[in-house]
Amino acid sequence: MRPFTALAVAAVLGSAVAPALAAQAAMPADSLAHARHLTDLFFSGKQDSLLVHFDAEGRGQISVAELQDRLEELAGRAGLESEVLEEKFVKRNGLTQYWRTGKYTMYEEPILFRWAFNKQGQIAGMGVGPASQAPPIDPE
Repeated sequence: MRPFTALAVAAVLGSAVAPALAAQAAMPADSLAHARHLTDLFFSGKQDSLLVHFDAEGRGQISVAELQDRLEELAGRAGLESEVLEEKFVKRNGLTQYWRTGKYTMYEEPILFRWAFNKQGQIAGMGVGPASQAPPIDPE
């Protein structure tokens, strides 16, 4: 099976979502609870609720429908996440990233799901693929 396509995304702030994003900005970019919440939104198909957590650039590059397509592609290729093997934060390209490695029902190899965050805790990108093909992280 070929590797999953990495996705880098962000978004444009609308007046209706300003209060949610203002509260979001106060959250630390490396908050495990925050990263888990975003992952839960994605996996449960609540892409409209997820999109407001993207930065302005990402919201301009991806739609709710495209996020749903990404979820359906993941589920179609790998199945459902059946077990979380590891969660951690790394630095990559100067950004804090949440890396979640899990077992999936239709894929032998563990899958790595990633969120990249800006300093305000907004999503600046996302990626998914086989854990064996994890991208390099920044040197310490």
